[in-house]
Amino acid sequence: MKQDKKLILGMALLFFITFVSLGTLVVTEKLAPYYTDKIKIKMEKYLNENYKEEIENLKLGKITYKTQTYTAKVTNKKNKDLYFNITYKNKKITDTYKKDYLEGKTILSKLETTIEKEIKENLNINTTITFPLTLNKYTKNIQQNIINNNIEQLNIYNIKFNINSSLQTEEISTLVAQIINQIQNINTLNINPNYYTIKINSKKENKSLTIKNLTEKNLNQENLTQIIYYIMIEDENSIGNSIIKDNNIKYEYKRYGDE
Repeated sequence: MKQDKKLILGMALLFFITFVSLGTLVVTEKLAPYYTDKIKIKMEKYLNENYKEEIENLKLGKITYKTQTYTAKVTNKKNKDLYFNITYKNKKITDTYKKDYLEGKTILSKLETTIEKEIKENLNINTTITFPLTLNKYTKNIQQNIINNNIEQLNIYNIKFNINSSLQTEEISTLVAQIINQIQNINTLNINPNYYTIKINSKKENKSLTIKNLTEKNLNQENLTQIIYYIMIEDENSIGNSIIKDNNIKYEYKRYGDE
């Protein structure tokens, strides 16, 4: 009998603790939005203490609450695409300043997507745009141009695109003409990369050729033809070999049937 009473008492106590805990959680969740002003003051203080040199350029956005966490976006006043997130949870503030803002992940990713979209919409060419450096690795002048969306004349990003074509030696001149035409079309959009990477896929022949570190200097009909000829026939004395060595051009030629 005593054992049954203890069991009932234990279950009742467990139910009471669970009820109180859930009730406290519900009350906390309902009251959370009313603490937003206090959290805002804490976040503003945190920003002022940690980012004094940049604080004049920062704008704290709307604070949202979800699952015991307060979050806000902190944007650059000149460009909303440069931002980072700040979080308040368990009386502790954390942020993504270094990766998203200082290194510019948010704005550089946005620029990459924007350029890729522009090429696709205007020329129906699928490309991949990459910035080889983080924002803080560029000079102050270039950083400001990036923030001001003024990069048309800056050769600071790279472009890669794919071409489906035969890699038969007798068709190289046609292939090169196709590549040069695509590059010229891209240039008409005021898109001027630093380096080009071209991947040529030949599904019929089970081959692929990737050429990296190409620039406007060596991207002409004669040079590109010589480069591809050299890679195809591997003649050490060819002009293409000299062009590759002199311009630090890298390539990868895969013949899947030989594996």
